[in-house]
Amino acid sequence: MALIKLGGGVTDIRGAIGGSVFSRGKGGNIIRKNAKPINPRSNLQETRRGNAAYLSRYWSKTLTAAQRADWRAYADGSIWTNRLGETITITGNAAFLRLNALLLLIGEAVRAAAPTAMGHAGGITIAFDAETDTTNIEFEEPGGAWDKDLDDDWLIFFQPLPVEPGRARGTRGYRYIGQVEGDSVAAPTFPLDIDAAYTMVEGQNVTIKAVHIDPDFRVSSPTFATEAAAPSI
Repeated sequence: MALIKLGGGVTDIRGAIGGSVFSRGKGGNIIRKNAKPINPRSNLQETRRGNAAYLSRYWSKTLTAAQRADWRAYADGSIWTNRLGETITITGNAAFLRLNALLLLIGEAVRAAAPTAMGHAGGITIAFDAETDTTNIEFEEPGGAWDKDLDDDWLIFFQPLPVEPGRARGTRGYRYIGQVEGDSVAAPTFPLDIDAAYTMVEGQNVTIKAVHIDPDFRVSSPTFATEAAAPSI
């Protein structure tokens, strides 16, 4: 489904309508063909579907009425935005799923309790090197709100398909590639190598999306960074 922002005319549009997909790059608005591949039923896809079904049952069958009320209060008391930057409202169930789908993806247990503070985890900055003669992406130490010395402070990384030069960043085929967690006893060290999801060709633009989960189990807006793949020196 596409999101359309109306002004004197249409000022912004994101998402799919019929056979077209609308997005925005450095040069302005972009339209491309909406190619829908055959459903591969990959292991990752099946895992995500299974997790979503499990969390839906968990919300209705396992959470107490008080816990569901806390999630609704958290959703009502926090500011949410869509891809156009407009303020929207979401349900407590959606807020619960937003956090716990990520936790299950990284092998953590479901978090039944809603965050105790309103709002979202703080933003971060990331920098990395994508080298074509390795299968790794080398991350520098992130900046911003993430604290490598703080327990239960996560960064989760995703990679879409690399794209040819001239395109700002990849937008399709996102795959989870790994995470790093803060530790008050043995903080993680950098640079940090994480296996890439895709083969990288010299000159292609490689994009990484990172999401921050803070110790109060609040989720940040995603952060993106893009680098051109280069041979190792």
